[in-house]
Amino acid sequence: MNVLTCAACGVRLTEPLRLLPELPPGPESDGRQGPDDGSRHAPPTVPRGAYAVHPEPCGAPCVPHPDPEWCDAANPGNTCLGDPDGPGCLVSAGPRGTLVTHPEDTRAYLSGDPAVTEFGCCGPPGREGPNELCGGCGAVVATLCADCSGAYETDFLPGAVRVTAV
Repeated sequence: MNVLTCAACGVRLTEPLRLLPELPPGPESDGRQGPDDGSRHAPPTVPRGAYAVHPEPCGAPCVPHPDPEWCDAANPGNTCLGDPDGPGCLVSAGPRGTLVTHPEDTRAYLSGDPAVTEFGCCGPPGREGPNELCGGCGAVVATLCADCSGAYETDFLPGAVRVTAV
């Protein structure tokens, strides 16, 4: 078992986790609308107590796809993002190697970044980049994706955390 720790201060950022051999396929949307209180999220990408390495670019920034006819999810497990400045859709140009966890495994250790005010209808979609801070030193460490329109996961920036055996 491992925990993720802050690379800046060494504070623990997760519950104990086991490494999955690969990132599970993104869960499909069940098509249900969010509740009236705006508290619904998509199914989690990884189960509680586990983490996986994301091999593809993940998160912000999103850039125009080179093929204006292409239309798919900007991030695996997420929704399609139309390019507001032209034809076609956006695709993630974020970092490779993010560590994907279940948000409930990080809740006691992270705090939201007050400088990031992005909100979806049910939670932060994570499209604007990292929005979670280390609870110890306040370093930017992760992106929480918790809206009904995309993946339900916390994506840790590879250079912001260390994997520590427990």
